Amino acid sequence: MLKFDWNIAFTFVNLIVFYLLMRKFLFGRIKKVMDERKALIQKQFDDAEQTSKEADEKLADYENRIANVEAEGEKIIADAKDSAKVEYNKIITKAEVDAEALKADAKKQIEMDSLAAKKAAKEEIASLAMQAAEKVVGKNVSAETDSDIFDDFLKESSEE
Repeated sequence: MLKFDWNIAFTFVNLIVFYLLMRKFLFGRIKKVMDERKALIQKQFDDAEQTSKEADEKLADYENRIANVEAEGEKIIADAKDSAKVEYNKIITKAEVDAEALKADAKKQIEMDSLAAKKAAKEEIASLAMQAAEKVVGKNVSAETDSDIFDDFLKESSEE
């Protein structure tokens, strides 16, 4: 038959009382600590996610800035090239104008030198003609007559 042992009943009652005491004093505190720990862990996850989002936003912003800087750099280079072309064209145009002016001045100088050489040659020829005429005539007619003959010769030479 079954024999009832009071030790088992006291043990069972002790376990129930121990469970109730633990529930009243210990489980509430443990649950509270676990909830706080869970909240702390969740907060850390949320903070990490927020930090990750901020880092992604900053990365996108930096990439955008880099793209803008590169585009601006390309624009500056293109503008500099355009300015250089304009300046190059100005310099070339000025050089061409200066070269034309130098050519015109050189032509004028050549013409003047040519006229001066022709005049000097005519004067030399007239002087030689006068000397030849003196030798032919044998005497020096007069300074006034020489001058008239000389001027007539120059006028005739100029007309040719």
